[in-house]
Amino acid sequence: MGGKNDPSRNINLKGDFVLSPGTKKEKSPRVLAHSVASPCLVSSAVVNADYTTGNPICQDNALEMCNSDYTESAEIEKKFTPKRKCSELLASSYERIGFESKASRVSDCGTFLEFAHEISSDGIISEKGKLHNANFCKDRLCPLCSWRRSYKIFAQVSQIMELIGSEYDFLFLTLTVPSVPSELLSETLSRMIKAWDCLCHRKAFKSSVNGFFRALEITRNNDRHSKSFGLYHPHFHCVLAVSRSYFKDKYISRDEWLSLWQSCYKDESITQVDIRRARDKFADEAETAVNQLSSAVAEIAKYAVKSSDYIFADNEALTDDIVRTLAEALRGRRLTAFGGCFKEAFEKLKLDDAEDGDLVHINDELNPALAWLIVRYGWSAGAYKMTDSFVRQPESEVKTD
Repeated sequence: MGGKNDPSRNINLKGDFVLSPGTKKEKSPRVLAHSVASPCLVSSAVVNADYTTGNPICQDNALEMCNSDYTESAEIEKKFTPKRKCSELLASSYERIGFESKASRVSDCGTFLEFAHEISSDGIISEKGKLHNANFCKDRLCPLCSWRRSYKIFAQVSQIMELIGSEYDFLFLTLTVPSVPSELLSETLSRMIKAWDCLCHRKAFKSSVNGFFRALEITRNNDRHSKSFGLYHPHFHCVLAVSRSYFKDKYISRDEWLSLWQSCYKDESITQVDIRRARDKFADEAETAVNQLSSAVAEIAKYAVKSSDYIFADNEALTDDIVRTLAEALRGRRLTAFGGCFKEAFEKLKLDDAEDGDLVHINDELNPALAWLIVRYGWSAGAYKMTDSFVRQPESEVKTD
């Protein structure tokens, strides 16, 4: 008996879920429900034995889980489903404006989800599943991928700040430029990136800042009553690592930051920059320092562009105009950047690229020493439906000849 693909590793419950004679058939995939399953107990003898379709105890317990509602059902309905529907609208827009390749990729995005439920050594199947596998297109404007990318960036920046937090304080910096019409957006982004590089080489920055994370965000003014209606507002959200002595002998005031940014961007009409200690931006007396930092990190890790700014279900013409503008302006650009001690920590932690890397696994992989109940969902007729379920045997339990 062989390796990872040996069918004796899995209890396959796909199709109509017939596991053994007398098992009640379920002819069509079950649409997600809202209730939450209770933990399911699997015999410890089964956990330490082969997971085969011939094991009746394992069959019964796995079937019980299959006929229950999983905690991921709420996550799928509240997060995956609306974003998947927005992705369909984006794919249609791409097709209308002639971006066939993008349309095809986005159309297929998120049609397959696989969640894993841990089975403990005591035989308890966790009611909370975590995303284990999926097909993501990684398009810059895809609502599903933007959400996963934001989630991953949050996790990575949090890991880095935790690693270096004993050595540095952190500042939260927002750099803005004047809003621009669609035809100037691409040029403005190039100018901003050039200005950022200039800022990083200024003496004041180099002597005070030990590292940074920088993220681009673009918003569009959709208020028809505003003087800035239809204009795009690109800006940088940054986390800066500074020494503990920064506020004593290396401090840069808000006015000095403004002057530096005006000089680097070559525009004295800029009137706004925001600089403060990261933990103070969303300060609350009831919050701990950790929670305050998490709030600040969540702010910089949010989407580069919110889908509500460019997808309008009732206005295809407006959607197409904005999608074309954003797709062309973002083509070939990096949305995020790490520098200094942030980059060193990124490499030390062996993190992968949040922009083009794995959008499924955020913090960890499945522990191969444990058994897992794998539940699969497919997108069909505007909803996710459970299509398959099986138990993956621990690798240590797989017998070899």
